[in-house]
Amino acid sequence: MSAREPAGQAGRLLAAALLLVALAALLVWSGTLSPDPAANRYPEEEDVMPNPGSHVGERASVGGYVVGTDPVVIESGYSGPSRFTLEGAMAAEGNVDSLETGDRVTAFGTITDESTIETERLVTGTARSQAYMFVVSAVGGLWVAGRFLWGWRFDLATLSFVPRGGDG
Repeated sequence: MSAREPAGQAGRLLAAALLLVALAALLVWSGTLSPDPAANRYPEEEDVMPNPGSHVGERASVGGYVVGTDPVVIESGYSGPSRFTLEGAMAAEGNVDSLETGDRVTAFGTITDESTIETERLVTGTARSQAYMFVVSAVGGLWVAGRFLWGWRFDLATLSFVPRGGDG
């Protein structure tokens, strides 16, 4: 054990294990949260789609692909196709410039009947913008990985990464 590593290799492995357990626990915990309007957690597709009629009068968030634009109609593929008409979609708050068939839309508003949402906020995304996001993320990830591998190497003796050209 050196002065630079007060806990040594065992401490490093224990810290990594604890962080992985914490990550797994937080993922499970976040999946157990139920809708709670007081905490700004509204019903989403998985809550609404099995029985939209039971949510009439409630605020909810539903996503899908635009299948009609006058009026705006979206189709969600959650547990079988379901269509919702988005009343007031073009006047809703959000990034609505123009909607085209095939655009991905997430609508937030009040469910007025089994197939209609009075839209308050609308978030749109095109297939092109989603592809751009994935390509830029992949290029950035590869750049970071390349920079890391260029400047560091894995030392089997200490089971750690050490700078290239250093004491090794």
